[in-house]
Amino acid sequence: MVFGTAALAQQQQQPPTGRDYCIKVAPEKSADFETFVHDVSVPLNQSRADAGEFDWFVVERAAIPAGSSARCDYRIVYGYKGLPPETPSPEQMDAALKKAKINMTAKDLAAKRDALSRLVDVEIWYGIDSVGSALGKGSYVRLNHYNIKPGAMQDWQRLETTYWKPMVQEYIKGGGKGSWAVVGLLMPDGDNLPYNAMTVDRFADWNSLLQGISFSLWPKVHPNNEATDVFDRLDRVRTRANIEVYKVIETVNRSAN
Repeated sequence: MVFGTAALAQQQQQPPTGRDYCIKVAPEKSADFETFVHDVSVPLNQSRADAGEFDWFVVERAAIPAGSSARCDYRIVYGYKGLPPETPSPEQMDAALKKAKINMTAKDLAAKRDALSRLVDVEIWYGIDSVGSALGKGSYVRLNHYNIKPGAMQDWQRLETTYWKPMVQEYIKGGGKGSWAVVGLLMPDGDNLPYNAMTVDRFADWNSLLQGISFSLWPKVHPNNEATDVFDRLDRVRTRANIEVYKVIETVNRSAN
């Protein structure tokens, strides 16, 4: 089921993409890991972003699920305006560290990182549609992972953008702070994956996350459509694999030139 590449082939321009690293931290090393992220990863990646290697970088700490049974303790995501480049070589990383004035080699960096954490997996996502603006440190991100049924990707995208996107727009118009995106999984691919698509909800704080977007907005936004009918149509084209919630602890954005 080549969902990602088939969808990309229909687009005239390269979509925005994100390279998402799922990280598990060594027991009792979370504080050390976050110090490493703040002191090394943030200044390094600010320099790399300003050099045009990527557009943004974010580190998110797991809120729900969390603990030893959670698949990811952190997600580290690099965002690109188009398709992602190959990951940098040790030589390129050496040069980036030097440019950022960090007194480490790529080998030192990898050794410190691996002493604190291990990589669970890497996913590459492509953007389909979005509304709202990204939020900074302290905001919350809800990842709604879906498994789209064979041949139903276009129907799912249309239902999400036709019915839920206007709800988020009305929420923001009414003073809510947040954003929403619908994305597809580009890599990995295959029939045995637990999910192949996702919607991403961002909220300014914990209370906003818990309150969510009120369905009281539905009659105003969609006066001629019953919510139950729309969600029945969604249920026919996808199943929800899981929901994960993260708190943003660090962000980097490419500086304006």
